[in-house]
Amino acid sequence: MKFPVCEFAEAEEGFYSQCASCPIAAGSAGCALNELEDGNYIFEGETPHGGVVAIFYFRDNEGNQVPKRNAEHVEIHELDEGGHLITILYGMVDPEGIMYLKRSNDQ
Repeated sequence: MKFPVCEFAEAEEGFYSQCASCPIAAGSAGCALNELEDGNYIFEGETPHGGVVAIFYFRDNEGNQVPKRNAEHVEIHELDEGGHLITILYGMVDPEGIMYLKRSNDQ
C-alpha cells in the first residue's frame, strides 16, 4: 500500500506516507492533503481500497484532534463516489512521522 503520493517523500509498502511530520503545509503545492474547516484533512483521488476520497483524522495519545505535525495516531476513512465508507485504517505515527496502518477488518 503506497498512498498518498506527494512531492516530499516517496511512500513505501506498509505505510501511507510521512504526512504527519511533513514540513509542507496542507493545501500548498506539493502536499497531497488539504485541511478542512473542522481541522481534519482530505485527500481527493484514488485510494488503495477503491475510493475517491480519504479523510485523515490526526490525534494525540489522549484522543484529541491535533494538527498533522503533532499527531501520534491517525484514523483514515476511505469513501466511494457516493460518500459511503469503504474502509477505516488505524495507524500509529513514529518519531519520523511515518504512519503505520492497520485496516479495520484485518485480523
